[in-house]
Amino acid sequence: MFEGWGEFYLLTGSAAAVLIGLIFVVVTLMHDRPRSSVLYSSKLYMGPVVLHVSFVLALSAAALLPHISAHAMGLIAGIVAVWGLIRGIMSIVGIRNLTGEDTPHWSDVWFYGVIPTAIYVLLGGVVAGFWADKGWAPYGVAAIITVSLLVTIRNEWDLVTWLAPKPDGGSQTH
Repeated sequence: MFEGWGEFYLLTGSAAAVLIGLIFVVVTLMHDRPRSSVLYSSKLYMGPVVLHVSFVLALSAAALLPHISAHAMGLIAGIVAVWGLIRGIMSIVGIRNLTGEDTPHWSDVWFYGVIPTAIYVLLGGVVAGFWADKGWAPYGVAAIITVSLLVTIRNEWDLVTWLAPKPDGGSQTH
């Protein structure tokens, strides 16, 4: 089913693994932040990012399995879709509930919650395609993986720029 796709899935799986490693680097930048802020932020922002790239890694690894059936791939993708959907809804609710000093940028709910949730809804459609032995299903999962990686790259960049040390005195120089 995924014959000829090996290089694509090897590339996407490797990219996901590198992005997971980057999150560990990002966490080390948080050493000067209050513990309570870090714990809550990691639940709403870092945790979902790690989960998304872990799903890319898992889907890529599944596609590289020799002779994986459409139903087996559908089952794996279905688990990812349900788990991602639940986590996406949790992110939307959690980010929308932030107030006061923690009020997020308007884009946070979209890029950390709504868009990933929509991706998992679409993955659910791809799962149906696998179960119905549709020829487009392998292309669908490839598209989902690609979009997930792009959104994750954007979100990791957002996290890194937010965590980057600020100049003393609160003024920024360009």
